[in-house]
Amino acid sequence: MGHYAIALGARRWLRPLPMAWLLFASIEPDLHDVLGSLVPSLGIGPDTHTLPGACAAAVAIAVVTALVFRRIGLALGAGLLVLSHVAADYLTSRLPLWRHGPMVGLHLYATPWADFLLEAGTIAIGLALYASSPDLRRPARRGVAAIAVLMLAFQAVWNFGLGSG
Repeated sequence: MGHYAIALGARRWLRPLPMAWLLFASIEPDLHDVLGSLVPSLGIGPDTHTLPGACAAAVAIAVVTALVFRRIGLALGAGLLVLSHVAADYLTSRLPLWRHGPMVGLHLYATPWADFLLEAGTIAIGLALYASSPDLRRPARRGVAAIAVLMLAFQAVWNFGLGSG
């Protein structure tokens, strides 16, 4: 949920980009990971969450954004969203810096309450930024609380499961 929250918060500065594009950029490494799993011959699976892999994906997303939307600032923002994914994952996981490189990260997934607190904080900040976007219509602002509850519920299920047994 944190990746989506970062995309929602980024909308404040990247308003001309469609929300779907922001959400896509924020989870691009995971989508790349799925593609690598589905088509192993591409050989991209091991690199999706490494610094070189994330940088390559960020450049690709930035180039496509620049070509489609014709604004360098938007392209840089979309590329930074891709990089934010891997930066956030280094907090929640332990990942290699490069293929066969050293494993780094806080691995907060191993401590579900700590991960939940980090994700909840990210959700709160991202949604606060989203809600303060000057062009957001009043009905959308009223829905932010519902989005927050839904995102926190999904995060709680991820961290703590549906039941204790």
